[in-house]
Amino acid sequence: MAIAFHLALTGCILLAVLRVVSATQDSATGLRVQTTSGLIQGFLDTDTTDVPLKKWLGVPYADDTSGANRWRPPQPAKVKQGQIINATAYGPACMQGRADGGNGTAVQSEDCLLINIMAPANASDLPVYIYVYGGGYDSGSASDPKVDGSYLAAKGIVFANFGYRLSLWAFPHAAEIAEAGETQNFGLLDTRAAVEWLRDNVKQFGGDPAKITLGGESVGAEMTNQYMTAYADDPIIRAAVMQSADTSQPMWPLNDQISKIASNMSCPTGNGLLNCLRTKSATNLQEVLLATGTQFQPVTDNVTIWKDYVKLTRAGRTARVPLLCGTNLNEGTLIIEGEPTAYLPDIVAYSKSNNFNMPWANLTQMEELYPVPSKAFPTAFNASSQIWRDAHMQCLVHNLATQRTRALNLPVWRYRFDLIAANLNSEGVRVGAFHGTDIRFVMGQWRLIAIDAPFIPATPNEIQISNLMVDAWTNFIKDPFQGPQTPGWKQYDPDDTTTLALLGYNLSGADLGDHITADSTCNFWNKVLPTFPQTFPPCGSWTC
Repeated sequence: MAIAFHLALTGCILLAVLRVVSATQDSATGLRVQTTSGLIQGFLDTDTTDVPLKKWLGVPYADDTSGANRWRPPQPAKVKQGQIINATAYGPACMQGRADGGNGTAVQSEDCLLINIMAPANASDLPVYIYVYGGGYDSGSASDPKVDGSYLAAKGIVFANFGYRLSLWAFPHAAEIAEAGETQNFGLLDTRAAVEWLRDNVKQFGGDPAKITLGGESVGAEMTNQYMTAYADDPIIRAAVMQSADTSQPMWPLNDQISKIASNMSCPTGNGLLNCLRTKSATNLQEVLLATGTQFQPVTDNVTIWKDYVKLTRAGRTARVPLLCGTNLNEGTLIIEGEPTAYLPDIVAYSKSNNFNMPWANLTQMEELYPVPSKAFPTAFNASSQIWRDAHMQCLVHNLATQRTRALNLPVWRYRFDLIAANLNSEGVRVGAFHGTDIRFVMGQWRLIAIDAPFIPATPNEIQISNLMVDAWTNFIKDPFQGPQTPGWKQYDPDDTTTLALLGYNLSGADLGDHITADSTCNFWNKVLPTFPQTFPPCGSWTC
């Protein structure tokens, strides 16, 4: 009995010693870090890249957004005395506004304002990149393998990405908030909170808070643009990246969509709507949202989001930082893939569709610019996809790059990603260099090409192109005034036709692109875009 007790006591002492040694080692190696959210425990990843990486995943940068915090600005994360946050696995995605939000969204919660940080094991005062994932403002997750920034971090930067509120939970477009003169672009407020948290804590992870770059793809790029205007006077960031940014989104009339949710949940559609809906579970809200088909997009409220970003840029109402920006060659193909009007003999019906959302654009001029059938546009599908690309993305990047350069004398590095390959999408080469093609290449995640349809591994050339793009992006993050430092990639000059860098085929640098030709339709679209976005008619269609 005495021997057994002695052995048990010895075992407890040994376990306690091991725990103390483990805690000391974690502290010594920088895996246990004190932050404004509390003490967090990370881990060392020696498997993903050739460079050992310290990682902290699922760290709260703000409080749970359910209950009383729903539809309110992000609140500071609650710090529990003595608690060590386990930051060794991704947390839940934010609530999604569609049935399938994509990879990383199997587990969803309103307690989702979580940030992930990755840094080389010996990181000290490194430049920082905080990345905003895309997903149409209603889907997506920071734990999607495609936006894992391990390969960027391995190049000598601190990488971070984060969850932000989406859809109904992010952009309710409720009368009660509008009448109070407050913003309801909570997804953008979440982005600001994540940047502020990084500024306050990134030194603990080996980063330099004075060297933060903000960027993203698709609506992640759009939100980066919105952020630069909303926080122009105090941007915190020193540079920005915009991959395939869209223009602002059309809106439904005030209270139109959320009142449909309220009606289906026995809540008032006037005063008291929000407080009533705050008592409902996120799961029940999501069920009603999907059943009613309601949609929630950023609100042009003139508080945090405005209409004409080109005009605002020209007037200097934007963060005065270097910008890396660009598009893919065929941005519109997957956007119009499910749009019935894109498969008709001409573009007449498409020009008035809710897919295009610019019904006031002059149809006669559009038919002259995008003739069907023609060598350039054999079918209305080809023309419609190009119309969407030019109106929504091509001319936005042209305009922003031009105004930042000419009006503000800021450095801009502009590119176009042109790689078309049969293994990048189940539709093959038909969809060209489609929207989102570039993500895996920029992130160094070419290994994921093999696990998506049509399940064909990356070619040696594709691997080399990805390596080139990883170097270009991380070079810009390290020194945005020097830019990507890629052979052939010049700083953008509106008067120099060789300053559009073409990426995707040259294995050792960028090809020289002619932006004058690429942007040739923008004279037309720039007469249309200043009045975009508009509010949908009550019937919900431009043609009713």
